Amino acid sequence: MSDQHGAKRVLVIDPHCVRRQRITRRTAGLDVQEAASLCEAFPLAEQGAPQIVAISGDLGTEPEVEGLLRLADMLGSQVFFYSAAGQPAKRVPAARDRPAVPVQDGDMLADLLARLADPNSHRQPSGSDARMPELVLIGASTGGIDALEWVLSSFPADCPPTLVVQHIRDGFVTGLVRRLDSSIRPRVTEAEDGERLQRGTVYFAPDSGRHLAVAGQAVPRCALIRAEPRNGHRPSVDLLFESALPVARSVSAALLTGMGADGAAGLGGLRRAGAHTIAQDRETSVVWGMPRVAVESGAAAEVLPLDRIGPALLLGRVATTGAGR
Repeated sequence: MSDQHGAKRVLVIDPHCVRRQRITRRTAGLDVQEAASLCEAFPLAEQGAPQIVAISGDLGTEPEVEGLLRLADMLGSQVFFYSAAGQPAKRVPAARDRPAVPVQDGDMLADLLARLADPNSHRQPSGSDARMPELVLIGASTGGIDALEWVLSSFPADCPPTLVVQHIRDGFVTGLVRRLDSSIRPRVTEAEDGERLQRGTVYFAPDSGRHLAVAGQAVPRCALIRAEPRNGHRPSVDLLFESALPVARSVSAALLTGMGADGAAGLGGLRRAGAHTIAQDRETSVVWGMPRVAVESGAAAEVLPLDRIGPALLLGRVATTGAGR
């Protein structure tokens, strides 16, 4: 729900007044309400029906948090937990199997809120070149199903069009798509050849007989290509990433858990062309194969734990070209 002027509603819950104000000062254009406790937040949420609820991680273990998460789920609110600057964001409770999303700190949250509320915003977070990406690309293999659900759960209903290659046996893509479509906010579908890319939609490579690619620049669309496997895989993450090189500066791409090297070379090409590139870290990967190659080759501008990849993809920090880590 938005107010009468169209501004999206956000509820920030934090016992620290200075931290609340630090976040709310950077969210111009939003209808922001503040609460110092979960008990104070309940009536504000019921009356205001906020689209976004941001909760300090300090409150994550309070007994009232489960009730607030259930209320947020009923209202259709997206929930974010954030930590104090410099402290890791931890996995947090979820309502009805829909994960609440941890964000690293309040400054990162303020940047993310601004972009979720206004996809056309060009506000720059301090010390970096950033923008909301126009296209998101994700590759994953072993362990990727759970990882994808975790990453995509942070995406709003009007997220940038997102293309995914998940190495999976034939016959299992349809079930995966249905599962995700029922548990996350964007629409999830199997890609169709020639289908025009739309905001708020996640497109999965549909089968092992065709590669998924991006085609067209003026009017981007899905392309399903019958070609030989790459790195032993069809669909191939490398081919997907390489297909987006002409529009790389408007792309955020992530390589998640998986065995082998598929996607690392393509991620490197995207980074050199100006895309924002991310690899999942060793600690949260089921198999640190594909992302490891991306890290060691310098293809990844950022190496992040799973719980930070979704928000980082939406922030669209643009990597500098050249050598990696």
